[in-house]
Amino acid sequence: MKPAAPQPLSLRLFQEKVASQKGWTSEADFVGGDRIDQSGVCELIAAPNSMMLILTDGMSVVACCQLEARGHGTVYFGTFAVDPGAQARGVGRRVLAEAERIAATRYGATTLKISVLAPQNQLISYYERQGFHRTSETGPFPSDPIFARPLVDDLYFVLLEKDLTTGTNSDAHA
Repeated sequence: MKPAAPQPLSLRLFQEKVASQKGWTSEADFVGGDRIDQSGVCELIAAPNSMMLILTDGMSVVACCQLEARGHGTVYFGTFAVDPGAQARGVGRRVLAEAERIAATRYGATTLKISVLAPQNQLISYYERQGFHRTSETGPFPSDPIFARPLVDDLYFVLLEKDLTTGTNSDAHA
């Protein structure tokens, strides 16, 4: 994993993954639109308490994620995408484990948080197997006519968090 530079590859992977009907993490049944544009990716990369990470396989980007320090020992993990062709091979688990390590070492994080669309029960279960637990918090889905058109009624996020002080990371979970 390495920090991303403003490049179309990170954007393309994220857009293709989100818009794809492929893969068990697809949002295509719930959200229409590109979700983010090149300007948005550049903003994530340039933000002072944020970093975008990419995993490459030769010249191809196979996974990306964003970490954002939010203070009080909390880092948000988002903009996570794994190429559908690389899914079910442990890539996502390795990316998550490295993101946890970076969150703890670079930002001093004790807690990692993630938002997941409420209807994505299989994805929520995956994160629970990685040591996350649901909180009582939810958040509204930020509807946008270009980047995020809800395709179902009452779409919202559930917030999950993971204690990073327990000494286990996601690479240790099945």
